[in-house]
Amino acid sequence: MTTILHNKPAKVRPGKEAQGRTTPRKRTTRTSGTTRLSIKGQVVIPEAVCQRVGLKRGDQFLVLADKDTICLRLLHPPSSREWSQIQELANLLTTGTNQTSASA
Repeated sequence: MTTILHNKPAKVRPGKEAQGRTTPRKRTTRTSGTTRLSIKGQVVIPEAVCQRVGLKRGDQFLVLADKDTICLRLLHPPSSREWSQIQELANLLTTGTNQTSASA
């Protein structure tokens, strides 16, 4: 697995100052660590990373893989408003299906 970390300040290409850029790019702080794959196929995310991102037990992730790179993306459940919209849409779809089936 390959991990790439960039701790260098962002470079400003020549000519950017002339285009009005007066402030440097905002640097993001990254937290990293190492881990191993267990015999059960489990990976423990380092505590510092969990704290930095605010992970909790039971959080779910989307796992993306490409060659020797694995990316975990935290999945967020829908908000109560989004959930209500999903329920309304489901009701509309099932009501429309039942009417279509009854008329056939």
